Amino acid sequence: MNIAVIDDDILALRLFRDTLEHMGYSCKIFNNTETALQEIDKFDVILLDYHLGRVNGKDLLKKIKSIKEDIVAIMISGYMIQNIINRDLKDQLYAFYTKPVDFDKLKTDLDAINACLKDRES
Repeated sequence: MNIAVIDDDILALRLFRDTLEHMGYSCKIFNNTETALQEIDKFDVILLDYHLGRVNGKDLLKKIKSIKEDIVAIMISGYMIQNIINRDLKDQLYAFYTKPVDFDKLKTDLDAINACLKDRES
């Protein structure tokens, strides 16, 4: 399972990369949304921040889904915006996390996603 992480915070990206790789997952980090969009078809799962500077994650997710409809999306935010997510994106997201991310829960979710993807391949 290949995971892309998009965030405008370099330190957060490095933390995600190191943690996900320690969990055994292949991960590529992006702090540039255009570069991420160019490579999005290579990934099974995307973790993206809601606040990405001039771009918001909601708009970026729409673009991502127009390129790769079946990508599994997990949104992350340092702000409690669950009501926005529930209203606008609940059908497009697997999960929503607030920062700091509970990496144990994230691993549980990623393991479940990985199992589902493997079942699809069978």
